[in-house]
Amino acid sequence: MIEFIFEVLLQLVFEIVEAVFSSGVKRSRQTRLPLWLSAIVYTGLGVFAGFVSVWMFPQAFLHGSIARIANLLLTPVLMGFLAGAFAAWRGGDQQGIFLNRFACAYLFALSLAIVRFFVTQHA
Repeated sequence: MIEFIFEVLLQLVFEIVEAVFSSGVKRSRQTRLPLWLSAIVYTGLGVFAGFVSVWMFPQAFLHGSIARIANLLLTPVLMGFLAGAFAAWRGGDQQGIFLNRFACAYLFALSLAIVRFFVTQHA
């Protein structure tokens, strides 16, 4: 169970870093990117973050196959929900902010988890 918490915390740290940088970029420009372009950018950032996390932690936190697959399926949904809920809370009554932020955070966390799933060393 502690290994699952480490996987979630690792992705949460990368989500926070991404949110800090993206909020700074959004302040510098007033126009929003189209969702398809945001999806490509967040997926690329997630892959990059995945490789950085593998470089920092080459061993998988979870060693069982079922636990690793569960992490691959559940953690991105959890990260997407948390990011969407935070964006909706912070954004007030902006139309579609939860869904937009959920989608971007989900793709970021999923691509990070896929890289960790296939690249990390496990027993």
